[in-house]
Amino acid sequence: MSKKLPLGLQDFRKIIELDFKYIDKTEYIYRMVSKPGAYFLSRPRRFGKSITVAVLQELYSGSKELFKGLWIEDKWDWSRKHPVIRLSFTGIGFAESGLPKALHYQLDKLIREHSLPPANEANLSAKFEYLIQELSKVNKVVVLIDEYDAPIIHFLGKDVAKAYENREILREFYTVLKNNDPALEFVFITGVSKFSKVGIFSGLNNLTDLTMQSDYATMLGYTQRELEENFVEEIQAAATHLKLSTSELLEQMRLWYNGYCFQAKAGRVYNPVSCNLFFYEKEFKNFWFATGTPTFLVNLLKQEGIFDLHFPPINPSGFESFDLDRLKPIAILFQTGYLTIQEKDEDGLIQLDYPNKEVRDSMLEILIESFVGVDAV
Repeated sequence: MSKKLPLGLQDFRKIIELDFKYIDKTEYIYRMVSKPGAYFLSRPRRFGKSITVAVLQELYSGSKELFKGLWIEDKWDWSRKHPVIRLSFTGIGFAESGLPKALHYQLDKLIREHSLPPANEANLSAKFEYLIQELSKVNKVVVLIDEYDAPIIHFLGKDVAKAYENREILREFYTVLKNNDPALEFVFITGVSKFSKVGIFSGLNNLTDLTMQSDYATMLGYTQRELEENFVEEIQAAATHLKLSTSELLEQMRLWYNGYCFQAKAGRVYNPVSCNLFFYEKEFKNFWFATGTPTFLVNLLKQEGIFDLHFPPINPSGFESFDLDRLKPIAILFQTGYLTIQEKDEDGLIQLDYPNKEVRDSMLEILIESFVGVDAV
């Protein structure tokens, strides 16, 4: 019997315990955690960042029972346990209560969960440092930060002053990690955008960026092999429902949902959420657009007069990162998943283009509605 599709699930423990499908990515994770340090990974929305963070949390908590049958099961030292600080910047109410208050609430919650005495520190950074130092008395601490950039991205195109304010708060907050490096075993930070280190991570000189490293290019998303090996029943059911052969169905899936490339010499991957929704509904649809497009992105395209996303080849430095002071449309389009790497020429220049039909249709609909002022038909 096929496992259930993990629609909307980001909790690794729940996925395993309730027998939902999990595509084994633990070989990549083992490669990363084998070298303790601080790591950063940027990927578009709906790409499995939160599940990766959840896997790391359970790994360092020694939850061996959750990893039965997975690649890492007999590779990891399960006696190696570390206190884990996990922070997610989505759904913490920073837009309503303000970032400092929301972060204080989250830190106080973590302090209670780890059965520590209440912190007397009124300063946000001091409270974060207190949590790290107290937990390090047990063992070196693992810090996992998911969607680190949400308090900035949320206000772009709405309240730029608030975006700048939150950037400064986060810059000071993340400096705590540098100042407490001896107490840390492992740090992993994810987000959609890749702001320049000067902008946010100026204090984290030791942060290793995995975003465009070939060894991690397919850590998130489904490769063609992973798709065909892990969704045999779903592929057959969809093909039967749509009256297509298996090869015809796979070709259509490739055109609709594959194509993401995060390193020029690496393989391409499918958007995992779109694949799961397709298998659930058994219909080729634009699932990407249903989640909405950031207002700031549409406004930026208008501001820059960009009506067509076909760009000439550019140097990788032109889209790898950006800062609030110099918002670069191409960089944002790449990092949010509307553009991806197509090829790299002999001069080292990168050609960007839409990854697939789903994203191309999404962007065309956005451009029509935004620039023409009428709903797309």
